Amino acid sequence: MAVLWTMGILVACSLPASSLSSIGPALSYDKIAHLGLFAVFGFLWMRAFFPPESDRSWAWLRRLSIRLLLLGGLFAIGTEVYQQVLPIQRLADPFDALADGIGLAAGIGLYVLHVRWTKETDHSPDAN
Repeated sequence: MAVLWTMGILVACSLPASSLSSIGPALSYDKIAHLGLFAVFGFLWMRAFFPPESDRSWAWLRRLSIRLLLLGGLFAIGTEVYQQVLPIQRLADPFDALADGIGLAAGIGLYVLHVRWTKETDHSPDAN
């Protein structure tokens, strides 16, 4: 799912400007879409590398979170450069990259909370 979602982000970034609705200033539907896309991106990649049933350590989860935040941030910046370079009349927007980063951090944070809650509420015999 994470790979498909990532490909979907690339496809969305490849849409010509003429196919998009007119978007207003910094806090607009466009920024909310960026937040949502990258929150799901972060959540899905965390799940891919650290399933809830994983027996890996919390230290490993922390390292994974930092790595994904860095790599996802590079991907977010890369998508803005990608849009600027393509001949689709779209421009790189630092506010889009910021919204991507905030969404990415939120998705990663939500997944860490999900794992913590799942492990704390697991009362199966295997959990003891």
